[in-house]
Amino acid sequence: MKVALILAGGFGTRLWPLSRKDFPKQFAKIIGETSTYQQSLKRARLMADRIVVVTSSLYKYLAVGQAKEIDVNLDEDDLILEPERRNTAPAIYYSLMRISERFGPESIVVILPSDHVIMNDSELLKAYMKSLDVANDRIVLIGVPPSKPEGGLGYIRAGREIIDGVREVEMFKEKPGQNEAINMLKEGNWVWNTMIMTFRASNMMNLIEKTLPSVADPLRKFELNEAYKYVQEIDVSSGTLSKVPESLAVVVAGDLGWSDLGSFESVYELLQKDAEGNARSGKVRYHGARNNLILSKRLVALVNVNDMIVIDDEDAILVMPKGSGQDLKELVEGMLKEELPEVIEHRVKYEEWGTKTILLTSESYEVSRLKIYPGRSLGPKRHFHRSIYWQILSGTAKVIVDGNESIIARGEGIRIPLGLPHSIINVGKIPLEVIEIATGEYLGSNDVELLRA
Repeated sequence: MKVALILAGGFGTRLWPLSRKDFPKQFAKIIGETSTYQQSLKRARLMADRIVVVTSSLYKYLAVGQAKEIDVNLDEDDLILEPERRNTAPAIYYSLMRISERFGPESIVVILPSDHVIMNDSELLKAYMKSLDVANDRIVLIGVPPSKPEGGLGYIRAGREIIDGVREVEMFKEKPGQNEAINMLKEGNWVWNTMIMTFRASNMMNLIEKTLPSVADPLRKFELNEAYKYVQEIDVSSGTLSKVPESLAVVVAGDLGWSDLGSFESVYELLQKDAEGNARSGKVRYHGARNNLILSKRLVALVNVNDMIVIDDEDAILVMPKGSGQDLKELVEGMLKEELPEVIEHRVKYEEWGTKTILLTSESYEVSRLKIYPGRSLGPKRHFHRSIYWQILSGTAKVIVDGNESIIARGEGIRIPLGLPHSIINVGKIPLEVIEIATGEYLGSNDVELLRA
């Protein structure tokens, strides 16, 4: 049995406003029409018999909803929800406990980070197939030759060849800094660590138990929520892999087109540039502008500016010179302390029943687009400070208002007065799309009373 374990619990600040606290970068559609999480799911289908996703409990419906969008159905057992973030070692160990229980400790597991970009999947699959040759006995990592000195990435020093295409691991180096990265590049036998690794489940569990009892012991002793009060917060590279190089191997892959998407500069490097060196997405016009990154859904015009990053999202705009990633991180951390909604929330919200996209908002009204999955329902509930109007765009809905049922379809609408219990159910076979207009004196998220069906 081959199992793909997708790590999808991370959170960062360097890609705001495209990523938010409640909508981290692995779920943002930055490169192309799919998120890196969705791209990882697609790869997993080619590499394994089963898919398991470990993520934060905060991202449950995000993970399930985005999987649905690409026809991957995750059931309850396929989703492992961490109560808190504790870095990769606890997430991996607990996931392997669950995988061993379901599929057996001899299962071959491939770990796929969900927030990395890989432009050349065929090269990845070649490297993965080589990994399988020794994955029963070693933890096999995939490395890529560095294209430039990059002090903020993890490195592996590859040793002698074990079999064709698979080499021993001599040393790990995590974020060596720019000067040391330059020397490592000159040395020539260092590769970037993609954190894609293949192994037998029992092997990795044994190594974590040996090197990180502060992680393994609480998870074996307590149920998950209680264990996470005690487990050490640590990543698996520094906590385990760097301590057992003799148990590792590395496949040096070809040109994967790999990036960890750690900054907007890395986004710029991945995108195609025009003759002036500008990388752009959306409706962009410029005059005398060179080497800029511009991502926008609206018209953005640049005049006589160079080496800038301009990100125009629906409710926030970022403008900064290249090379300002650390300053952006500090700014976003400050805005998080202010609890600014534009830093915390995304305008697309994934729920158990579907998605809600906020189109327009003010103090007295909010216009949203609802997409309700077949067989799912929103409600029953009621509000005390707003009335609701639902206009059906596609699909067929059963609407219940104060006990009165009606069936409405495309082109029809219904008003729900303030204070009345109401629910909407998708009784059709296709997604139900609805425009919701809420009007009232107070539109806070706590103006709702959930009722029993």
